[in-house]
Amino acid sequence: MNYYRISAGYKELIEALLKTGASIIAPVLYNKVSMFRKISSADEVLMPEEYINTVRSAKEKFFPVTEPLVKFKIEGKDIQVRDIEPDEAQTIIVGLRPCDAAAFNTLDLLFSYEYKDKFYIKRRENTTIISVACSKCDEACFCTSFGIMPDSLEGSDIQLKTDQDGKYYAETVTEKGKELASKLEGLKASETEIKSASIYSEVKKKIRQPLETDKIKSWLDNNFDSNFWDEYSARCLGCASCAFLCPTCHCFDIVDEMHYNKGFRRKNWDACQFPVFTKHSSGHNPRDIQSKRYRQRVMHKFKYFSERFNKPLCTGCGRCVRACPVNLDIYEVASATVKY
Repeated sequence: MNYYRISAGYKELIEALLKTGASIIAPVLYNKVSMFRKISSADEVLMPEEYINTVRSAKEKFFPVTEPLVKFKIEGKDIQVRDIEPDEAQTIIVGLRPCDAAAFNTLDLLFSYEYKDKFYIKRRENTTIISVACSKCDEACFCTSFGIMPDSLEGSDIQLKTDQDGKYYAETVTEKGKELASKLEGLKASETEIKSASIYSEVKKKIRQPLETDKIKSWLDNNFDSNFWDEYSARCLGCASCAFLCPTCHCFDIVDEMHYNKGFRRKNWDACQFPVFTKHSSGHNPRDIQSKRYRQRVMHKFKYFSERFNKPLCTGCGRCVRACPVNLDIYEVASATVKY
């Protein structure tokens, strides 16, 4: 790892990133919602102290809400199909929290598993991740349940922290990060490790107690048909805001969209909380009531994904907790399993 002092401020660093020619994605306030968008000026960017976490995650920059996979045209009995190639643009995402950066490593496992998603993979290859360590948390944060800390480096190419004097510095994590840092204006290499203030260890103390994920997994292994699901899912509306805001949820469907004789085959976000998600063409639906759909969400997070990839499908970012209109807290639900 290399350490760089930032000679000016955070927004001056953003301006230096803009001069690299890459597309810069950063947190902005758009229609009163904090989210990641392409910027053209540092003045658009939210300062790290203005948000604990953005409402919407950076996931959609690698896994868009909708994207075309192929385009086609029908002329009589002839069907012409043309592939769409992945975007080659170099991108830098800056300002995301360690829980979001760690989420990309989780998504990597899925999108490069049996089928290699060339769109996702190409975006990952062409993107540099600059996270910002957390100087505060709220009652929704539970990242430490999954081994993530306020200053975790997992998934980051560069992480921005503050030193003992409260000034930003950059810690490079990967070769990609080192290459970018060495080219940026306003960064000066440090010969010695820069010490952070104790603020990150203090933030860790304020985060909810870590979940006992092994015990939760063990309970889920033996309680598929438990009355627990009826009791705890009773107030779930099935709105799927939790899934759409989550940095690791990845459900999608593929549909053909036509306009007259031509169109696109598209990949669109979907969610296991929707009634039609598992509805068969025959009309049968194996998850015909909300308790079964909510059970699927918890099982996927703490059991199914762990069995396949040896890690839970959650980074404890707290978005689902903050956004749920009926205060259905997945941390509380997961905690309740082992006490039921």
